Amino acid sequence: RFGNFELDMEDGEVRFKVSVDVEGASLSTQMVRNMVAVAVLTMDRYHPGVMAVCFTDRTPKHAVEEIDRQQ
Repeated sequence: RFGNFELDMEDGEVRFKVSVDVEGASLSTQMVRNMVAVAVLTMDRYHPGVMAVCFTDRTPKHAVEEIDRQQ
């Protein structure tokens, strides 16, 4: 699985993009379900950090470190 956060510099929208390498195979319904689950779980995990960066003086680095310590 591969994924990354993206920030739209025009409107401030934050999203998490996920993909899967299907070389040599066909994309299945289960693969799509797994990708959606990864995206939702990742956003759920990092949402408090995103909000902290947006509405406090916390840096992205510190917000991620704090979240990772809690896991």
